[in-house]
Amino acid sequence: MGSDEITRLSRREHALYGELAALYRGMLEALMDERAPVDLHRLAADGARAEAVVGALAGLEAALAPIRRAGGVAAEVVPLWQASATLAADAAVMNRDLVTAARARQARVAARSATLRTGRQLLTGYRPAGASAVAVDRRA
Repeated sequence: MGSDEITRLSRREHALYGELAALYRGMLEALMDERAPVDLHRLAADGARAEAVVGALAGLEAALAPIRRAGGVAAEVVPLWQASATLAADAAVMNRDLVTAARARQARVAARSATLRTGRQLLTGYRPAGASAVAVDRRA
């Protein structure tokens, strides 16, 4: 593989790690904001895009790994690899934080659902005998 191709692949790798970090950051912010509901469509789209980026990075890793081991690359490539390694480490930390935040949000939703379910069960005990379970809008 020629020097120009190595540089092009290395730049692509760097850009993809930056994109992955940005996706994880956005997903993390969405999960951490308790004031706003999570946009599940956006979260799913960002998750799918992150998976595609990880797949592309795996292909680049397969192409660049032997070159990294061999060394002797153009001087401009080494700083790109170092910057990519920094972005990869940041993305790994954000991924860990993202998983933790998702599990915590899931636990809060489950706890809230359990509370609401218990409240509904308690209210059922106050329903007069023979009354239906249909809600009636008394304002009408």
